Amino acid sequence: MKNFPSLWSAILVSISLQPNAVIHAQSPVTTPSIRDRGLVSMGNESRLAAVMAKARRGEEICVAAIGGSITAGGLQTKDPKNRYIARVADWFTQTFPKAKVRFVNAGIGGTNSLYGAMRVQRDVLSKKPDLVIVEYAVNDNHPVPMFWGSYEGVLRQILREPQQPAVVQMFFMQRKGENAQETQHMLGRHYDLPMVSFRDAWWPEIYSGRAKWEVMYADVVHPNDTGHILASELLISLFNEVNAKPGQSDSAGHVELPAPMITDLFANCRYAQGTDLKPAQNSGWTQTPDGTKWESPVATDEGIEFGFVGKLLFVGYDIDEEAERFATFSIDGGAAQPLKKSPNRLPLVEDLSPCQHRVRIEFAGSKVPQGSTAKVRIWAVGAAGTTE
Repeated sequence: MKNFPSLWSAILVSISLQPNAVIHAQSPVTTPSIRDRGLVSMGNESRLAAVMAKARRGEEICVAAIGGSITAGGLQTKDPKNRYIARVADWFTQTFPKAKVRFVNAGIGGTNSLYGAMRVQRDVLSKKPDLVIVEYAVNDNHPVPMFWGSYEGVLRQILREPQQPAVVQMFFMQRKGENAQETQHMLGRHYDLPMVSFRDAWWPEIYSGRAKWEVMYADVVHPNDTGHILASELLISLFNEVNAKPGQSDSAGHVELPAPMITDLFANCRYAQGTDLKPAQNSGWTQTPDGTKWESPVATDEGIEFGFVGKLLFVGYDIDEEAERFATFSIDGGAAQPLKKSPNRLPLVEDLSPCQHRVRIEFAGSKVPQGSTAKVRIWAVGAAGTTE
């Protein structure tokens, strides 16, 4: 976000008149005004209330988060216990000492909500979560309208689960305050979800000079330990507010999903990775020793095929720079197309008919300069727009 609307100017003027919002640059403190800005919406609290009631009864609950490298923590947090999702899980443990709290950190660096929609069933919903925090405001911040639909797909897949898990949207930011919050906020309103924004809470402080970016961020994207702690405080403030309300229901009840705001394409996805990824046909490609990838042969021309059902195909692959000009793919026996490094986090093919298809990936290893070990490695295949 390069130009902030006039609303931000009004907010900044308002903050400058609030003494309790002034913080020391080297010791950020979540003041009431910062906390209130960070709580974008309480949304429909019934699912969160049900999680609190379940924990209060001493039952087992599962707290999960899915997102990119911010959620994963990467190398930016010196202590994994400071990652925001770990601190949220710790809050549940301390607040409800009789409950058994499991937590799932499904963050993977460099991934967007397209990849999230493909893997949310495998990496999150298979764990039977009671609460899922969704964090893609930074990695979806690209001029790719498809991310609007894939993000909605992540939300719909979680919300339709029989156990009715609560969903909280979390919005982080890049160095100049940029993120995908505008579209994700509209989706949150559509599904009436609780929303928390680190950007709304802390960008005015940084923009005005009352707080320094370097104190809470390790680089232009990733919060450090301090940033994660501050983010967890915003989430915990939301949970405290829900937990403090009397007369909470012991059950969320069934909540009907509204019609999709953007698309239902990503509501049904199929995904295979690692040892679950089985070729429909293979000539010469081999699995890596750990069984996580299919690797092209050296010095020979060979192909590998995978079957899938759906309107959109995602292929996760690594391709050495020297190998790129010798790699191609084709769909259902059609013309060969270059397999490029750049679309690796985007669909390989869109707008297919919703039926069975095959993707063939070929590598002309015989054309690679002698002595080169350049290869293509395939680690996942997924499809959207599948049938149940």
